[in-house]
Amino acid sequence: MKRMVWLGCAAYFLIGLATVALGALLPEMLHDYGRNYSSGGQLVFTQFAGFFIGVVLAPMASQRLGYQRSIMLGVLSLVIVHSALLFHPHWYLVMLLVALNGFGFGLTQTAIGAFLLESDKNGAVTMSRLEVSFGIGALAMPLLSSFILAQYSWNWSFAIVIAAAIINLALWSKKFVTHDLRNAAHQSPSKNVETFSEKGKKRVLLSKLAFFVCFVFLYVGLETSIINFLPSIFVQHFSLNTADATLSVTFFWIAMVIGRLFSGMIAEKINYSRFLVSSTLGAVMFLICIALVKNTIAAFAFVLIIGLFLSGIFAIALVFANRMFIGNTKQTTSILIASGGVGGALLPLLIGWGMDHLLAAKTMWILVVCALLMFICLLLVRRNTEIVLSAK
Repeated sequence: MKRMVWLGCAAYFLIGLATVALGALLPEMLHDYGRNYSSGGQLVFTQFAGFFIGVVLAPMASQRLGYQRSIMLGVLSLVIVHSALLFHPHWYLVMLLVALNGFGFGLTQTAIGAFLLESDKNGAVTMSRLEVSFGIGALAMPLLSSFILAQYSWNWSFAIVIAAAIINLALWSKKFVTHDLRNAAHQSPSKNVETFSEKGKKRVLLSKLAFFVCFVFLYVGLETSIINFLPSIFVQHFSLNTADATLSVTFFWIAMVIGRLFSGMIAEKINYSRFLVSSTLGAVMFLICIALVKNTIAAFAFVLIIGLFLSGIFAIALVFANRMFIGNTKQTTSILIASGGVGGALLPLLIGWGMDHLLAAKTMWILVVCALLMFICLLLVRRNTEIVLSAK
């Protein structure tokens, strides 16, 4: 099982690279193709559409093809996409390739997450390790792209993803992967337990799932908005130049990676519900601090703390939900990751509107409200959990 976790980490590192590759190169791409930021927005939305399709189809693909072939299909899609982008194709082909890019990492992320949640008893620790690997990939891609941009043409940055994808494709094609997957399936703990279809509890279970969907929708939307708009907020609210303001996102990702190293172990010790409640409440408090504070150094410190509080939420929420709906791992994982993708596409539109019409100070309060709504969703999940427990 340890070998499969490490393979999952390698794949999540690739997913981190592929997810942020477009954003890291977007200014250069738009300039080279003679396009504006509206076209950039279309690219981002197209990638989300592909991601959504990949996530939704992942349960069916895993059931029909098996986890190994589904993961290899997702990784192969990334090889094809970034190999084609390397040769500077026509803009409309770029749109199609970006959609396939989203499909590739959406399918891969969901299939790996579902498999490890189904077969690994230490789900919180495992998912935290995967998220650490994703964060390292997301942090590494802009840095590596900056180096390549200084030496070569921007499109050569896609070679980074190609190399990582080919390595992953080779690793996941090994015979020992098939052997380990079969063993894990036999040892899967998801048997003879509560499912969505149990009589008398279906409505409460679906209510819990709905609140989880809202929670993940808000979380991914909040995280995506912070990553994309935090520099602009720091430019407007603290009157910093762009170079200094961009450090805020670097601080945020560093804190996210560090936090994910420990979030799984902490969640296992204090239980998933308490971890999520305390993490969300901490994020609310320090988002309010940034909205109120005027000191730049204090604001950077608060960004680090917010990153630590947010770092483990997504992984632990997935584990917590799958512990509640054991026996439905493929469907639960797919639904939650898809809802996160929708939040990551829609909430940044609201924040972008706020930056244009309300300015940074008031826009920060939209982020605070999103975090508060996350907290309310968690309280409603806990309330419905108590109802289920009392019904047993």
